[in-house]
Amino acid sequence: MLRSARLSFCRARIPFTMTKTWQLRGLCACLTLGLPLAASCAKEANTLEGDDAATGASTSTGGGSSKAGTTGSGTTSAFGGTNATGGSGTAGKTGTAGSVAAEGGDSGTTAGTSAGGKASGGTGGSGGGATTIPPEVLARASAIVYYQTAQTAEMDKTIQMKLLIKNQSPDPLPMSHVKIRYWFTAEVSTELHQYYTGPQAQTPKAVFVDAALNSHALMTFGGGSIVMGGDINASEIQLEISNNSSPFNQKGDFSWNPADATSTPNDKITLYLDDKLIWGCEPSGACFDDAAGGAGGAGSGGAGGAP
Repeated sequence: MLRSARLSFCRARIPFTMTKTWQLRGLCACLTLGLPLAASCAKEANTLEGDDAATGASTSTGGGSSKAGTTGSGTTSAFGGTNATGGSGTAGKTGTAGSVAAEGGDSGTTAGTSAGGKASGGTGGSGGGATTIPPEVLARASAIVYYQTAQTAEMDKTIQMKLLIKNQSPDPLPMSHVKIRYWFTAEVSTELHQYYTGPQAQTPKAVFVDAALNSHALMTFGGGSIVMGGDINASEIQLEISNNSSPFNQKGDFSWNPADATSTPNDKITLYLDDKLIWGCEPSGACFDDAAGGAGGAGSGGAGGAP
């Protein structure tokens, strides 16, 4: 009975019969008005949910004190913070973002270590330097210079000599570290020539050093080595000092000895190893072995005769 009453009420309110056409029109109207409204509601709901997520990012996944909260999106700023700080890893204590930051820190540490390694390599490379004679070899170094001259006249346009080097040490004598000085004064201009040197005295070079009473011919070498007990003739060094127009006066020359027509030890020709005097005496009076008394030392060393 109640159902009948309700139907009567509805029929009274609707003055016309609902055909299928009108039913379809009503459905279209509901769809037309309802969908935009639903979309608007959904957008509002999403906006509210997004605000909640942003707040959550600043207090949890953003890492608490991380720089994430200052830029909005917790995820983006956590990665950005890692890149910006170079991997300090402080934001990685409370969440996933912190873990990524820690990994970033590891990468940063590795990169720093690598760069440091390259710097250390550069420092190690700069450790190299010119070679020198070991101190113990220099302490044992001993040699004798034999001298022979072809000019016995005091006045001559040419000064010629032949030198032989005898190594007295068990260590080889490296000629690239050797200097020989023939002391003389040049009253006229000089030209120096070395027409021959033995295979143990390679790449010779001779220059005149003008130093008043200490003037001398300086002989150096680019290579070669003289061993004790070897063929002394292989150490031969020839030197010629000439002037085509005016003669030299050899009378006062410190190293000249006209009596040495054959190879004889001459302790007024000096020989140096790495600038240490190991044979002879200088015009200043400094000798390789002052206690031995200059040329007398040659006799005590068994060098008194011809080689």
